[in-house]
Amino acid sequence: MTGIKDPQIIADCKTYGTILLTADSDLETTWAAEIVQAKIGIVILSNNTDGAVKWGARIIKGQSEIIAQLRTRKKPYVLRLNSHGKVTHLRLYRKKGSRVITI
Repeated sequence: MTGIKDPQIIADCKTYGTILLTADSDLETTWAAEIVQAKIGIVILSNNTDGAVKWGARIIKGQSEIIAQLRTRKKPYVLRLNSHGKVTHLRLYRKKGSRVITI
């Protein structure tokens, strides 16, 4: 696959102060060290097969819950959004590993 690699996207999110929105379910574990170093927030969609129209509606539906989590959590963290627009779990990264909270 060509294009920008995950570590670069993570670093760019730090540089620009943005949240990363992705459907890459492996990102939170594969690139954990980079996420911790960048101290960013990530929202992971539960799948990548439903298309932009459906996911756009789900993100809008879950917007207030997503924003509430983003405002109350210390970065770095990952939120997972399901196909109903609900945040289902949160991974908090800390010095000694990470902790997953089911919501």
